[in-house]
Amino acid sequence: MKGWGLALFFTALVGNSWAQSDWKQEWEKTLAAAHQEGQVTIYGPPGKPYQDVIGSFQAVYQKIKLVYVPGSGTDNAQKLLAERRAGKYLGDVFVGGSGTMVLVLFKGGILDPFPPVLVLPENRDESLWYTKKHLYADPKGQYVFIMQGNAQSHIGAYNTQLVDPKEIKSYWDVLNPKWKGKLVAYDPKARGHIQTMRGIYYNPALGPEFIRRLFTGMDVTVSRDQRLIIDWVAQGKFLLSLFSTRNDIVDASKRGLPVDVLEAAPSEGHMSGGFGHVALIHNPPHPNAAKVFTNWLLSKEGQLQWQRTTDNNSLRTDIPKQMLSDPRLVPREEGKYLITSLPQYEDVKPLLKIVEEALAKAGKR
Repeated sequence: MKGWGLALFFTALVGNSWAQSDWKQEWEKTLAAAHQEGQVTIYGPPGKPYQDVIGSFQAVYQKIKLVYVPGSGTDNAQKLLAERRAGKYLGDVFVGGSGTMVLVLFKGGILDPFPPVLVLPENRDESLWYTKKHLYADPKGQYVFIMQGNAQSHIGAYNTQLVDPKEIKSYWDVLNPKWKGKLVAYDPKARGHIQTMRGIYYNPALGPEFIRRLFTGMDVTVSRDQRLIIDWVAQGKFLLSLFSTRNDIVDASKRGLPVDVLEAAPSEGHMSGGFGHVALIHNPPHPNAAKVFTNWLLSKEGQLQWQRTTDNNSLRTDIPKQMLSDPRLVPREEGKYLITSLPQYEDVKPLLKIVEEALAKAGKR
């Protein structure tokens, strides 16, 4: 038995050595080919934090020129499609929100599967990620990787001089008649804001009934100007805003405006992937450089950079979260969060239908 045990031990040791050798050889081969290609083109979100963090790849891999194409998901997808219709294949990797990546790029057959490019062992190790597995936003679970997840349990903003936040601990509390005509909401039909509405619509604690009652009976003013919405609340024109982003509220508070974040019950929260999704563009001009970039981005080093620079919670659990300006962005392990980027929450047509009907009934459309 001892001899058999030793044999098994050495077999496992040799097997592990071969596995380690295999990934290292594959990585060195990929890196050499990436240096030959000399470039990687990333379509990504606008805004300095995202350009900075993705741009930091260049400092690590100086032989691979980084070309960054900033734009909204819709604009970048249209640009990519137009290029392909013209026979130009320029993009390698797409980073951004899940909506366009799934509904346009994935469904249009413009993405490649993600798992085959994960070479580094730390990236293959799913236990290092939230829920102990890799999460994907597409129905096949292998094309649109979710690398970011912010816990969202806030309703919006309130005027700190005119509202006692203790009166509102739930979304349902804003349906109190005393708030009628005193609510302003970011337009729930806005494409870039749809994950918040998914979080409400698919949450069993809220659902379609809350949305219907809110827009039918509370005389809600709707706007697509986040800054104006916050200013209105600060001026007292409206007492509460709904669906305002936490960052906008916090920034306004830091500027001295009398506004603060209005928190909902944890059971009414959800987790949003925001711009933290990454996908591989089909038939890329620089496939090896794309592989190097995605492995760097999902590595501990890359995710530290992402979390530190964008101030969004990385779903990698082996990096410290103290750097985040708002600890409430980190999902509690014991909490059950509705992850709005997941494919089972993709369909928003019933939600938008309810919103349209409710606004029309209230004479707000």
